[in-house]
Amino acid sequence: MDKSKFCRYHRSYGHVTEDCVHLNDAIEILIQKGYARKYVKEGDRETNEAQMAIDAPVTDDEENHTAVPTAFAITRLD
Repeated sequence: MDKSKFCRYHRSYGHVTEDCVHLNDAIEILIQKGYARKYVKEGDRETNEAQMAIDAPVTDDEENHTAVPTAFAITRLD
């Protein structure tokens, strides 16, 4: 294990926060769900929405599924 690399998100060694795949995935999910809109630049918003299909129409299959609760864990880095 590389002790020179520390991930503040996981609070463990092995990779740096900037390269953390799990953190990047969590941020992308929050942006797609609309929870992080105030942190997205106005100029980038249209591009991000088009690329991620934030406002994609709901299909009949999606409407018939039972909603499953989702939990997001975000830690605050001081």
